[in-house]
Amino acid sequence: MKDPNFNIAFSVGKFHIYWYAILLALGISAAMMITDRRAKSRNVPKDIALDLCLLGVPIGALGARLFACLSGTVAWNQFFDLTHPGLSFFGGVTFAALASLVYMMLRKISVGEMLDIAAPGVFAGIGIAVWGDFFNRTHYGPLVTKPSLKWFPLATFGNDLKVHYAAFFYEFLLCVILIVAYYVLLRKAVKKEINRFLLMTLFYCLGRFCIDSIRMDLVKVGPLAFDQLCEIVLVVLCLFLLFMKRSSKPMENTEDKMTDQSDTALEDNAEPVVVAQEAIPEETGSSEPEEKTDFGGLN
Repeated sequence: MKDPNFNIAFSVGKFHIYWYAILLALGISAAMMITDRRAKSRNVPKDIALDLCLLGVPIGALGARLFACLSGTVAWNQFFDLTHPGLSFFGGVTFAALASLVYMMLRKISVGEMLDIAAPGVFAGIGIAVWGDFFNRTHYGPLVTKPSLKWFPLATFGNDLKVHYAAFFYEFLLCVILIVAYYVLLRKAVKKEINRFLLMTLFYCLGRFCIDSIRMDLVKVGPLAFDQLCEIVLVVLCLFLLFMKRSSKPMENTEDKMTDQSDTALEDNAEPVVVAQEAIPEETGSSEPEEKTDFGGLN
């Protein structure tokens, strides 16, 4: 393997344009275009994807920088220093999601439907943007000791110029698997639209937690990395929401059963009346032969 020392795409004077920024912009653009295209076939306002992007990107960038400072990746006095890199993925996603949620509630847009529309685009954007870590030589795992395993994309260079396992590529594969699972399985097997997004987020966080457990470039908070703590919170939140959605179904079924039982009881109460009404002509009919027999005896 050769050292891929090309993190700078091009320069304008002393101002450098990094590949990470370009790929991040491409990921955001891809997410917006996919979401906008899917939204056109649904009953949602026009250009809703563009509005969410214009709102979510700056607020998400603010959250990404804030979480980077909280995790210790960036010093607080460098918060507004754009020449010093450092963004937190979960900070950006959290702030962008909250801003989008408030926007959809104000516009009275179905949150579940919009999340289902945006799901493939969101994970496609993540899959594209994560390739920026390849150029930055971040998002890598342990050292590769066997020469037979030192091949791309299984392995890549870290910021120490040594060959490591390419954790960023594993996250890219995770996003591809989730998108394929959405179109092949989730759209048919899961009826509730919001549950599809929750399941994709749940499995993404579980997979990302495993990938982050081998990463060498994360800031640790005790035994776990800061990103892993965020992933645990999201997993618990997704499970809670999925459980709440599922537990609401038996209550509806119970009400339906109570209604059916009450209707059946009414029908059961009506049956004796019908029987009683039918019993009268039967008794009358049974007395007629006796009267004929008596008349025959008199004759």
